[in-house]
Amino acid sequence: MVTVGAFHAGAKHNIISDRADLQLTVRSDDRAVRKTLLDGIKRIAQNVGRMNGMPEDRLPEVKVWIESTPVTINDAALTARMRTAFISAFGADMLKSPPRVGMGAEDFAYFVQPELGVPGFYFSVGGTPQQALDAAKAGGPPVPGHHSPLFKIDAEPSVRLGTEAMTVAVLDLLKPATAAMP
Repeated sequence: MVTVGAFHAGAKHNIISDRADLQLTVRSDDRAVRKTLLDGIKRIAQNVGRMNGMPEDRLPEVKVWIESTPVTINDAALTARMRTAFISAFGADMLKSPPRVGMGAEDFAYFVQPELGVPGFYFSVGGTPQQALDAAKAGGPPVPGHHSPLFKIDAEPSVRLGTEAMTVAVLDLLKPATAAMP
């Protein structure tokens, strides 16, 4: 997924700028796909320049900042264990696994990279007011995403549920392993 987050060109309405900066966010579930996306962005930028007659020495420069997060990879066994613990604590109807419509880029991913050998489980706690979900389902306005200025959250129940979920997870993880019990 590629998101255009900022576009800056010029400082005056009546002067054509000699520079334009386009800032993107690139998200993927796989390192190879991410490389393909980044290579494609560079290829497109440079070929649009060529298409518009730019000389080779003036083609757009594409910089990749290390302001990035790696792919978040949930450990399958830990995910299954936490799912069981959450169902036990909250009931199966509280867990939703809708098809993903967006991609996050979370700092959490740094802690659970496969080469670190640390299993991880990243989950979300819903916070959108139910009336907004119901309205969207009935054909009303779509529910805005987290980085939208229209994003709304019902803070108190969201924080409470998140705290309860983390407590359930920690208590489950602190249980002695069954194999170690006499």
